[in-house]
Amino acid sequence: MSQTETKSAEANKKYDRFFDGLVEIALASLKILKEGFKSKCYKKKENLVLTGSFIFLSCVMIYQKQHLKLVAYLPDVMQIPIARLINQFSNLLPMTLASLFIVTLALMIAGLATYKLIKKYQLALDHLNLKSGLDHRPIVVNVDQVDETRTRILVKSTGLGEERYKSKLDDLRASVGQKIESVTYLEKDNRFVEISLAHKLLENTVRYSDLIVNAKKPYSFVVGKSLRAVVTESLEDVPHYLIAGSTGGGKSVAFKNMLLGLLETSKNIQLYIFDFKQVEMNEFAVLPNVKVIKNEHEASLLLESFVKEMDSRYKLLEKKGEKKINPERDKLPRIVIGIDECSDLLGKVKKNDPNFKAMELAKACLNELSRKARASGIHLIFATQKVDMNSIDTQIQENLEGRLSFRMNTIENSVRVLQNSMSYYLPSIAGRAIWKKGANYTEVQCPFISDEELVQRIDALKVKFDDSEVTMVEAKEDKVKDDDADLYVDKKIN
Repeated sequence: MSQTETKSAEANKKYDRFFDGLVEIALASLKILKEGFKSKCYKKKENLVLTGSFIFLSCVMIYQKQHLKLVAYLPDVMQIPIARLINQFSNLLPMTLASLFIVTLALMIAGLATYKLIKKYQLALDHLNLKSGLDHRPIVVNVDQVDETRTRILVKSTGLGEERYKSKLDDLRASVGQKIESVTYLEKDNRFVEISLAHKLLENTVRYSDLIVNAKKPYSFVVGKSLRAVVTESLEDVPHYLIAGSTGGGKSVAFKNMLLGLLETSKNIQLYIFDFKQVEMNEFAVLPNVKVIKNEHEASLLLESFVKEMDSRYKLLEKKGEKKINPERDKLPRIVIGIDECSDLLGKVKKNDPNFKAMELAKACLNELSRKARASGIHLIFATQKVDMNSIDTQIQENLEGRLSFRMNTIENSVRVLQNSMSYYLPSIAGRAIWKKGANYTEVQCPFISDEELVQRIDALKVKFDDSEVTMVEAKEDKVKDDDADLYVDKKIN
């Protein structure tokens, strides 16, 4: 090959590299714009105001500048028609271009951080050299910076199973530079895998026996262990609670832990547990101050008795000139009503359903208790898989200040419980939950207790509560004629 041909080949290679570089820059710019659109920065008011101000300023500057100087260099015949054309469109085109440039720049600035994160984690996955049978490699689709300590990566993983990642956890941890919390399939599309990363990890398992010593106040229980401390709560501070989460997340265990904790830290307390599954709460039934209710009819009558009990307690407070019940002073126990799978009691039913009247009455009574029972020493704990109008009435939801949400399958379910998406982004770890108290949110690992330990602790409680000192509230059915039954229920629920 001659020297001229060699130089020509080298020049062509340079042009090819230059062209490839331009293509890469263009593709990267489009990806950054895409991330900018996904961030929805254009929906934030402050960003809209800032971008609009820049566009307005640019338009003002363009309008003041004339673009006729270049026309003077053209032939005389062309100057007049072109000058007229420029006069008509000289402001419109530059203003449009300036506006597009500013909007594009704003979107690129918004998407740049996410794009860099995607590139970072894509490079980390590439180091693992994972490939499917058809030579498909995992592609990072999205990166969510959930909080200061956690990152969630969504990976398109066609042809690559979850176990392939788990077999390389050490390599993955070394590659991304963070601890791996979990690797799970995306439930609605198994072609995608969620990888949860953290700089600092919560323990995956904590024991009830190790944490209950932290519940030192009367009428308190352990919520769970956070990165900073053991979180406890008391009925005196938060009267009503909601526990929600998908199947297998730890909701039922947390419900039992809460009830057991209240029994172990309290003396003057009575539990009324609504267990429509018939078998979930049988362990507690052996205690003299615990009553387990297993059908909707008895539940509705008992709830009506609680409303009457609440009214009588408020009359007592009025007579004594006090503002709230003190169990020791007033010789009255705190009453805790725990409803497991509350959708069985509060769900919508047709009027021809045999349980219709009972369930409507139960809803009305629970609504009244949630609004008014705070100071009377009567407390509500609801447990459900998800929260909607068919499980808990909106008016009742508004009065549930303490909320414990385990992992949710959809963002919508998380928002209904917490007013944000935090529980949707939780790693797939049993017992991991978000505790909401007022406007504060804390990620916790809820304690685990085995069935054997639960039975042992309940047996130990039999000595603490003497049968002779316990007088439980009874479900009393008012005598109502069948013809007047509908009118009776309507009066109670309206």
